[in-house]
Amino acid sequence: MEKTITDQVTTFRQCRTTSFLSLGPDAQKEYEKTCRFLIAKGTLRSCDLPLVASYAQAQIDIRTAQKSIDDLGMVLKGVDRYGNPKYDANPAVKIRRDAEKQIANFALMFGFSPLGKKRLKGEEPQKKTASEEWDEQND
Repeated sequence: MEKTITDQVTTFRQCRTTSFLSLGPDAQKEYEKTCRFLIAKGTLRSCDLPLVASYAQAQIDIRTAQKSIDDLGMVLKGVDRYGNPKYDANPAVKIRRDAEKQIANFALMFGFSPLGKKRLKGEEPQKKTASEEWDEQND
């Protein structure tokens, strides 16, 4: 069933009114951008709005964590209680990794990846052997 312009406007209004107060201004922008994209594709439903909010927050988490990694590095230098130098992983590395896993899951759910697009259409991805993929790439 194809959505009319009126349906799209109604869905977008739901996005704006359902935009969660816990999202910061950057996440709000990402949320609205993603809602517009999914409305244009005709795949956004009101039950997806909490997932879109989580997706938007994960995008911001990646950016924030990457900024911390850029500023401080992947390893933090410090001193233990005995005065010896110690090195710890920057917690932003784990935060970024976790957010990237969330984004990958959302990409499948929302059809942002080729596999996700096939799943949204109800198609089963065809399994190919490694040699078949190699042959396709090198033809």
